[in-house]
Amino acid sequence: MKQRLRSIIVIVAAAIGPLQAQSTVSGVVAINNDRYNLNSVAAVVVPDSFDKSKTKVRTRVVLTDKPVPPDILDDYSLILDLKAQGYHGLEIEFSEDRALYSLSVISDTLQGSISTSGTFDGKKLEVFTKQRVAGEIEAKPEKIGQVTISYSVKFDTSVEPQDTPTAADTVAAASKESTKAYLALIAAIRAGDKQRLLDLSPPERRAAIESPNFPKAIQFLQSITPEKIDVLKAFENGDRAKLIVTGTTNGKSQHAKVYLSKVNGKWILLTESWSLD
Repeated sequence: MKQRLRSIIVIVAAAIGPLQAQSTVSGVVAINNDRYNLNSVAAVVVPDSFDKSKTKVRTRVVLTDKPVPPDILDDYSLILDLKAQGYHGLEIEFSEDRALYSLSVISDTLQGSISTSGTFDGKKLEVFTKQRVAGEIEAKPEKIGQVTISYSVKFDTSVEPQDTPTAADTVAAASKESTKAYLALIAAIRAGDKQRLLDLSPPERRAAIESPNFPKAIQFLQSITPEKIDVLKAFENGDRAKLIVTGTTNGKSQHAKVYLSKVNGKWILLTESWSLD
């Protein structure tokens, strides 16, 4: 009987564990006369863009009315671009000592962008570790430009670690089909191979490749393409892929996040964003 009871306890504990690890969120963001229920939350560690030494990090929390693709959580520009896909919500970053914050509003009702930053009452984050963040944020209606914003949200979520590629990641990336497709595209750009570019591009981009302006366009692409490109990590999830890439231009190191989508069985480049190390 004791053994059976012990087994039941183990089973119950195993069942409860995942439930406790699940993310929870409740609250709303109001933009002028529109109110949006926030029912999705995710968090990730990102570099602190305010830190010139590049040694500090921040915890980014994204609160939205529908789930965000996990592979873009560490890309600020893509988070803000979610408004073009009908998302509404908030992107918030907390400093390591939880004393400072920055916040951006996500909504297709906005003509431009709205963001704010300042000091933060760290007590409102009852849990703030490298693995989990939980707390509440709120703001009374405030007019910023021509827009009035307010919000009140409680959340609890696990925190994804900063994406730092390892040697094993680089080895694994070499065999990924998304990696091969991206490097094939880079090779076609360098060679000015029009037919290969047509083969590697979605239908909506082929008209531009076949236009009379192609010679000038390919020269421009060649001029901005780094001289040496290595894929350090590749993440594939269904029809989405994310690559972490490095390259050099005029002897200076650069890095990028590259996003691809599978279209008719082929990996097609969606976007890439390069910046200096």
